[in-house]
Amino acid sequence: MKILLSKLINDESGVTAVEYALMAAAAAAVVGVAGAAFYTKLETAFNAIDLTGSGGGSSN
Repeated sequence: MKILLSKLINDESGVTAVEYALMAAAAAAVVGVAGAAFYTKLETAFNAIDLTGSGGGSSN
């Protein structure tokens, strides 16, 4: 029984898949946060555009 438990603890065959899943989840979180920050800045830039025609230019 002790040998079986020792083999089970030292078995690392499934570790690689778990590590890849954790890396993929972390990458998705980073992309999500970066995308949200980019969207906010882009929205702010587009909202700052004045479309009313009163941009302060000279009207001769």
